[in-house]
Amino acid sequence: MKHVLAFAACTLLAGCASSGLKDSLPKLSSKTGKSVTAYVQCVEPKWQALAKNAKGDAKDDEGRVTASDDGKHERLDVTANGAGALVVMHEVQKTKGGEYDSRFRDEAISCL
Repeated sequence: MKHVLAFAACTLLAGCASSGLKDSLPKLSSKTGKSVTAYVQCVEPKWQALAKNAKGDAKDDEGRVTASDDGKHERLDVTANGAGALVVMHEVQKTKGGEYDSRFRDEAISCL
């Protein structure tokens, strides 16, 4: 019986760990003519103006910008693609009133 309970607990925990931003539909999927580094450097300060904990990281062919603020969790993945980069943004917003806040998406688009 202990083994069955342990297995059930592991299964539940694995399900919780796999859910998150990556499981949500992208709010933005586009291409940019900028390099991964140039795009991350454009988005990072704009997101920092919206959420002080926003941070960006770019290495070689991949980059990421993340931010969390007042129930909003944003992640922007940037991957080298030909002469530019592919940009995919995931987000989860659990805000009061349920109104969508498009500012993070708008800033990501402005850097394309």
